[in-house]
Parts: sequence; C-alpha cells; structure tokens
Amino acid sequence: MEENNLSFAKKIKNSVKRIKSKLKLLKLIEKAKFEYDRNNYSGCEDACRKILAENPENSTALRGLGCVMQASGNNKKALEYYTKALNFSTNKELEYTLIGTIYYLEENLDMAIKYYNLAIDENEDYDKAYEGRNQAMLENHLKIIDLQESLIKRKIF
Repeated sequence: MEENNLSFAKKIKNSVKRIKSKLKLLKLIEKAKFEYDRNNYSGCEDACRKILAENPENSTALRGLGCVMQASGNNKKALEYYTKALNFSTNKELEYTLIGTIYYLEENLDMAIKYYNLAIDENEDYDKAYEGRNQAMLENHLKIIDLQESLIKRKIF
C-alpha cells in the first residue's frame, strides 16, 4: 500500500513539475510578444532565448527571433530562424508565409510566390498567405509591364 502511495505521489509531483514548466514557457512567450509589440526587440530576443534554453525546438521562440532579426533589417538571419522553426512547427503556414515575405522584401518574387503557395497548401484558409501571394503576383505583373514599356520606348519590341 505504501509503495502505491509513494508511486502516486511521484506521479503527482512530476505532473506539477510539467505544468509549472509549461506555465513558465507560456509566460515567456507572452513576454516576448508583449516586448515585440512595444518595439522592444532586445526584450523580445531575451525572452525567446530563455525559451530556447529550456526547449531548443520551440518553433514560437525561433519564429520570434526571426521576427526580431527581420525588424532589425537582418533578413538573412531571419530566414535562418524561420527555416529552423519550420522544422519543428505544427503550423507551417506561418513560417512559409514569413519566408515568402522575406523573399518578397528582397524582390525575389518567384521564390516569394513559391513559399506563399506552400503556406496555402498547408492551410487553405490562411488569408495572409493569399494576401502575400497576390501582392507578389501583382508586383511581378507590374515588372513585366514596365519591361514591355521600356522595350517599346527603345523600339526593340
């Protein structure tokens, strides 16, 4: 009987420990989002790094670091974080859309469209992917029109 009670107590202790760990993680995620929304990127980065110290595969923290890098103008590093987050994410449409946005900002419209389409393939109800893809397609179309007008002016076309 005592063995059963001891075993039961250990199970409860482990459950409480897991719950406390998850609550700590949630608080850090909320802090990271709060700091990011306030444009306090260093505060957001600190919170994300604390999360990753506990759980290196946390896609939310990796995505958060990507957003911080992107906001800081370091698109290359942002792309690395988004790609790493993609490996662990259960909501891959988020990372695909963020990657598509990096390519869009770098005016690599074909790659942007590719990643927006991957996001749509993951979740056909994800409006941000459609918005990004439509914008990239429009920009691509406008570039073609500009090129055609340039060629007509040069009398090459």
